[in-house]
Amino acid sequence: MSDDFRYSISSRPTLYRDTMFRSRLEARWAAFFDLIGWAWQYEPYDLDGWTPDFLVRFDCSHSECGGYHELLVEVKPFTTIEQFSGHPCMDYSYGSNARGRIPADASAAFGNTPRVSHWEMGHGHGGGVEIIENWTGADIDVAWERAGNATRWNPPTGDAGVGVTGRE
Repeated sequence: MSDDFRYSISSRPTLYRDTMFRSRLEARWAAFFDLIGWAWQYEPYDLDGWTPDFLVRFDCSHSECGGYHELLVEVKPFTTIEQFSGHPCMDYSYGSNARGRIPADASAAFGNTPRVSHWEMGHGHGGGVEIIENWTGADIDVAWERAGNATRWNPPTGDAGVGVTGRE
């Protein structure tokens, strides 16, 4: 991997739901996916020069979309999408590039919060740039806070697995 993707934050391996994640940020993302109702797999594939952190699946009610969408997600402790520039996770808009297809609708970049997210995929008869807020009815700030509580060194009881909707 290029030096461009180095950062000064040291990772801390974290156990969440019987999976040992390479970092607490990755574990927090897994807890967040659980809270917003997205299915996930950790490090699902070894692609050419890239091992995505997650394969996520979320529901879609468009008849043209087959009931769901899938993304291959890279997680980095970045505060802007621009910091992902040049990373393979930015190479598979709409699930393909000149080298071929990936086993998902698109690749995605997820940063240090759900507000730092980006992917491009087909949807219905169109598609385009997407962000997490477009794909969940949950209050993402509340879900992110609860995900953080669920992955702390001493998580409080009762937070992990609690549903988060915009109506709570």
